[in-house]
This record gives sequence, C-alpha cells and structure tokens, in this order.
Amino acid sequence: MPAPTAKLLGAARARNGVSIRETLDDFRSLFTAAEQSLDVDALISIAEGWAEVAETAPTISCTDVYTGLATQAHFQRRIHEVSAFGTERPGSHALAVISLPGPHHNNPSHGWTLLARLGDAVKGELKGTGATAMYQNSAVHVLFHISANNLSRLMSCRAVLESLGDGSLYPAGMRFYPLSRAAETAATLAGPDSSC
Repeated sequence: MPAPTAKLLGAARARNGVSIRETLDDFRSLFTAAEQSLDVDALISIAEGWAEVAETAPTISCTDVYTGLATQAHFQRRIHEVSAFGTERPGSHALAVISLPGPHHNNPSHGWTLLARLGDAVKGELKGTGATAMYQNSAVHVLFHISANNLSRLMSCRAVLESLGDGSLYPAGMRFYPLSRAAETAATLAGPDSSC
C-alpha cells in the first residue's frame, strides 16, 4: 500500500472517531487476510495520518463529560429514531423534563462536582428502564417508555435530585411532553400532580 494512501486512510479513520488502536489492528488484519507481510512504512503512514487529524478533530462522543449522561446530539438522535422509526406501539414514549433551580452566585452553570453527582443520580434511578437522559440548561431531559414503573422511577429521580447539593436543586419541577399520543397516557398514569 502506498504511504500517501495509508496516510489518507488513517486521517479518515480519525475523523470518524475510530481509535488509533482499532485503526492499527484493522490495518494489521487487512495484511493478515491478504496473507501479506505487514508493510511497516504504510503502518507508520497510517499512524501519522491518524495523529494529524486527531489533534484537530472534535471528539465524537455520545456521553457528556460533566454528567455522564447523553450529549445533546445523541439525545436528539434518539428522539428522532423513536419518532421516525416508531416503536412497538404508537404513543408509547414521552419526554419528561425535570427543571432544576438555576445555579447560584452568578455562575452560568452548576459546578462540575454537582453535575457529576447529578449524572450518577439520574443513571442510578433510571437504570434498567431503557430511558435516555440529557442535562441541559438546568434541566434533566428524559426520553422514556411509558409505564407505571417508569413514571414512578422518574418521580423518585426528581426526589433524589432535589436532595443533592444540600438542597440547592430544590424544588424541582417535572413536565411531560408527548411523542404522538404519549401525553394522555402519561397524564393518566402519573395522576394530577404530574406537571408540578
């Protein structure tokens, strides 16, 4: 393989978020599958191409570094997938928004330690529900499958969030928004206090 071609391949792999280890393993596997000796010059070129792009390319990730919850892009994609491709039943999903009091002391956002604890609390409370959660603008947004159990877990999640940071996240409000006919079901299952 010519060195310039290998360098372009390395750059393309970095742009697409493939790690250097996976890139080099795949490259070695290519030579193994072709029953050829590994071309060391091409291997160096693919690594150089990867490194040059990786230094400047934005990180591709589905996880927010502060909270450990979904990034905005990943969350929007999940909503699109559920809305566009449907689920097992129409109207089976909804969006819950747990609104938290804004940060104090003229800070533009909550501190990183509180955000980390917030993310751990949300993940712990919603574990096993299949929900996808994101934190943005002092609110936790949750895409969830509507069921009595999941609504109960969301209520519990709100209560746990309110207790974080010595009560700095109290009071938290919660509203439900439909993905198709989900609002009626959510309102019925959650009761009259569901949008407090």
